[in-house]
Amino acid sequence: MTVFLLAWLVAHAVAVALVFAFTLGLGRPVHVRQGPQAAVVVAVKGHDYEFDEFLARLFQQDYPAFRVIFAVESADDAAVPAIEKYRAMAPDRVTLVVAERRQDEGQKTTNLRAAVATLTPQDEILVLADADIWPEPDWLFRLVEPLVTGEADAVSGFAWLIVKDDRLASYVLTAMAASIATIPRLPMLNPCWGGCTAMRQQTFRDLNIAEEWRGTLSDDLQLTNVVQTAGCRIAAPREILLRTAIKTGGFAAVAAEAQRWFMLVRIYVPGTYAITLAAMTFAALGWIAAVVGTLALRLDAAVVLVLALLLNWLRARGRTLLVRQLWGEAGTAENAQYLRLDPLVSPIATILNAIYGWSALRMKRTTWAGTTYEIGGPQNVQVLKREASGSASSMT
Repeated sequence: MTVFLLAWLVAHAVAVALVFAFTLGLGRPVHVRQGPQAAVVVAVKGHDYEFDEFLARLFQQDYPAFRVIFAVESADDAAVPAIEKYRAMAPDRVTLVVAERRQDEGQKTTNLRAAVATLTPQDEILVLADADIWPEPDWLFRLVEPLVTGEADAVSGFAWLIVKDDRLASYVLTAMAASIATIPRLPMLNPCWGGCTAMRQQTFRDLNIAEEWRGTLSDDLQLTNVVQTAGCRIAAPREILLRTAIKTGGFAAVAAEAQRWFMLVRIYVPGTYAITLAAMTFAALGWIAAVVGTLALRLDAAVVLVLALLLNWLRARGRTLLVRQLWGEAGTAENAQYLRLDPLVSPIATILNAIYGWSALRMKRTTWAGTTYEIGGPQNVQVLKREASGSASSMT
């Protein structure tokens, strides 16, 4: 047991060191100040509390040459009035697409495919975005820069969650997400996140992604598979962390979201799922062994537990540094409660992550944005049930 605990502690220390490494040089300026025409595609359902903030920030972009294509599943969707308000103010910049309803793929996928069908030759850059992110004014410039300079074929970001309901479950979900947000940025491992991904429209066409999306539930994991299989380079600049406000319905809602994500990873990228599950299990067993050993009055376990908690505190300081470098004092203030709780919350998040990962091993059904799906494979999806049209439910 002592050997296992020491190995686990070393791995934990490396993970903490990687957070500090992530902050080195963080916040570099954008060097490209001109870019080609971009089309931002947003699949949305309902008018959630974060949608107005997203709209305001989207249309405050420094990037001058962009338009937005919103896609909804029905004309009476609750998001339409807010979209129409911006279309009235900037009719040349806003397009609204009403997608069909299909029974054999995710509704978000259907919306995205309907939206990209309206792209024009002038839309040189395609940007995929979720309707709950808080993009900074230079967001589009940062996405476009690696494409313009030829450093990448696709550019993606990661989510950074901001708790808005003060629930323990929300802080646990935030800790889960933070562990992913600060992983090393390696081109061969970077995914394309559906909440924030950009590529040239020509690349999108060459890879036939609209057809590769057909029948899928996870637009981003399928996109990642296609891009990586083609040998394309995916960049994930550290500065592209998108703040996303969250309110959870408690641990049941967190479990449903985490299990859906692990199920999709298992179906679309089974190798990644196996590696992730093994790593999560190792991390969770370390905390369990340290706590149980301490309760059994084992000195080695108690020492490891204390050192692990100190490392957690140190990692929280690293995340505080990250937040300050990216968002200044305002960002530090909005993350303050999470950063205070993180040293104690993250062990819970680690153990629950492993539980959720294992519980998704045989999952085939999930409810997402009010629609219940059964998944037989990456491009084999059936709709089992839909909620009433127009209900507020984020499609992200």
